[in-house]
Amino acid sequence: MNNFVKYIILTLLIVAGAKAYSQPPASFRNSKGNFSPYKKIETARENYIDRQLDLSDDESAKFWPLYRQYSQEINSVRKLKRQNMLNNRSKDQIDKDLLYDQQLVDIKRKYTQEFSKILPQAKVNLVFRSESEFRDELIKIYRERGTPD
Repeated sequence: MNNFVKYIILTLLIVAGAKAYSQPPASFRNSKGNFSPYKKIETARENYIDRQLDLSDDESAKFWPLYRQYSQEINSVRKLKRQNMLNNRSKDQIDKDLLYDQQLVDIKRKYTQEFSKILPQAKVNLVFRSESEFRDELIKIYRERGTPD
């Protein structure tokens, strides 16, 4: 009986240790402490764009806060659009989709002007092209491996 209890306790310790070891690193947690699966993708996107643009230190210091603001605005409109698609099945759906699409275009126009104030026009064009190329690469990775590592 005594060996059986030791065996159970040892098994529980091993399972608890394995569970603790399998937790994602703190860098992939959001501000609430929850796992954020998009953190790794966002970091990879920024690294990809940074390599493509080859920003100077001055450009980088001005560009990245503005780019993160742009990205946040784009993502919030996309989230609203997805929620609308799930919640609304009315005949006004097409009009609402067009409204969200127009908001996305307006945001891109606004930030094209803002990026032009701190970057040469060739690099501004590269920002949006790099986003598209990164998205294509990400889709390719998902198709080949299922998920990015």
